[in-house]
Amino acid sequence: MALTRWIALAAVGIAFGSQNAQSQEIPAAGTPLVYVRAQVILQEAPGAEEAARTFERELADMRSELQRQAAVVDSILQDYQRQEVLLSPQAKEQKQQEIMNLRNQLQARQGEMDTLAQQRQQELLGPILEHVSSVIEAVRAENRYSIVLDASKEGLVAADTMLDITDAVLARLGSEAPPPAPSGAAAPQQ
Repeated sequence: MALTRWIALAAVGIAFGSQNAQSQEIPAAGTPLVYVRAQVILQEAPGAEEAARTFERELADMRSELQRQAAVVDSILQDYQRQEVLLSPQAKEQKQQEIMNLRNQLQARQGEMDTLAQQRQQELLGPILEHVSSVIEAVRAENRYSIVLDASKEGLVAADTMLDITDAVLARLGSEAPPPAPSGAAAPQQ
């Protein structure tokens, strides 16, 4: 009787194990349409977390610089407002022009920093995105999938989870070395 229970428990364990293994399998080779959850892949891709931390740190430095420059403009504006009644019309006009020029310079610098930030983000994430794309393409080609959709994008309303190859891509990414990080940080220009 105890042997019968043990066999029954073993059978249940095997059934759960095979069911779990089936849920981790990828769609059959030649399946015409599969999908990935790109946001999940990008969050877990080797090097992505480090790249995001580096980018956030550099972006914080840029924001600090802009805040310092804005504080200078605000200080000059407050000084002008306190002295305005004492200034001649010519001096008022000159000070107003100075403040306007400083504001324009600040806006121009903000535009430059936005461009620098976009370039730096591309430097940091570009190699990771290329690596992820190459792994997705390799999984697609090896399994003869015709189309791989991104379930993270709008438009995919519902899909059979058996068509999800995200775990296969993550497994492949985990077994490969991450792409080399770009050397040197792009320091904000002052």
